[in-house]
Amino acid sequence: MKQKIFLTSALAMGFFAPAFAEPSNTGTFPNDGYMQEDYTYTNAATADNMDSVYEGNVNAIAEYTEIPYSAEEGFYLTGVDDNNDAITAECTSGNFCPGVASTTYENNAFGDTGLQSCSTATSGAYTLSDAGASSSGQCYRTCDGHVSILHATGVTGNDYSDGTNTCVPTACENGYHPKAAVPNLTNIIGVSEEGSGYTSNTSTGFENYSENMSNTIIAKDPMAFAVDYGTKGIIKGHGRCSTQSGQEVWNRSTNSAQDPTIISNLTDETGQEGARYCYCQLDSYTPLNGSAIALPAPWVLRLAYDNADICEDLCGRNCADTLKFGYSAPLAFRAAVLGAIESSPAMCEANVITINWSNADAADVTANNAGTATYGSDVRTPVKAQTIKGKTFRGWRFSKPEQTNLP
Repeated sequence: MKQKIFLTSALAMGFFAPAFAEPSNTGTFPNDGYMQEDYTYTNAATADNMDSVYEGNVNAIAEYTEIPYSAEEGFYLTGVDDNNDAITAECTSGNFCPGVASTTYENNAFGDTGLQSCSTATSGAYTLSDAGASSSGQCYRTCDGHVSILHATGVTGNDYSDGTNTCVPTACENGYHPKAAVPNLTNIIGVSEEGSGYTSNTSTGFENYSENMSNTIIAKDPMAFAVDYGTKGIIKGHGRCSTQSGQEVWNRSTNSAQDPTIISNLTDETGQEGARYCYCQLDSYTPLNGSAIALPAPWVLRLAYDNADICEDLCGRNCADTLKFGYSAPLAFRAAVLGAIESSPAMCEANVITINWSNADAADVTANNAGTATYGSDVRTPVKAQTIKGKTFRGWRFSKPEQTNLP
């Protein structure tokens, strides 16, 4: 009979020692007592570290610090993700979001922290806003039904709670036409920072002094120029040489600014003998990604050249580079040019009607400025009518011109 062999080893009896993972980090017990995850604290199991516990049980209490969350202007907090990062969303229309400087999830539970109602903030007067609005001043109502424009029969745009508006007439009463707003270029462009580029024409040809501006003006357009102010937009204009003398903006004797000569109607004298005084006039302003806006700008004297030929060659370019540069003398000239433009809101402007006077000499029409009349305003008649033999002048009567039907 064979003997039975009994295996008494732990392995033979089916007992296995559990495998324990070692923490990834090793260090000494922290001075503040806050033990971190996945650590071995060497020789730290002492009564000094375990709140005077020598035996039995000791509790390890997890403590947490609230995380401060924030949101940028135009956004609000909606929640916290699995990584404890804030979840934000763009401010929705009809609301405004001034941003959240610091708040905690436990106290606010988020959902809509930082989202404020336009209707509540403005007592129901301005209930609308675009997505991403960051202040109550961006809350608005439509102009139609709230804003009146004299002589307008239709209005569009927005009326904002901060007092600004984009209201423009879409149609006007008979005798009037819609006129676009004239922007305040002193505020928009400013008189402190240098422009980013310019281009101009000279008597010898087209000159470009900035990238991406070659199509801004038409080559060979006499003395045309353009100045780019980056995100602030582009201005276009023309130079002109005149015999009309005047005062420049920069006094070289005192090295200081002075009021330059500004003329509303400057005779086009470029090319004439003695036309050595260079004037600059703005024609239009184009905002970034916008459409050109015509400007009612006067002529401003830039400087006097030694002779008419030099003026004709350099005037347009000098207008451009002076309006671009950012040191004292050019900035003073820019301030004068931009400040000479009177800004105005969009309006219904009276039509200017040309009057064709029969039996009147042109000089007699011009003498009384009788060639035009502004609708709703005065009518001026010529100094006198021509004498017709055998007839006594009775007076002029208005007559609508015959309409020609064009194919």
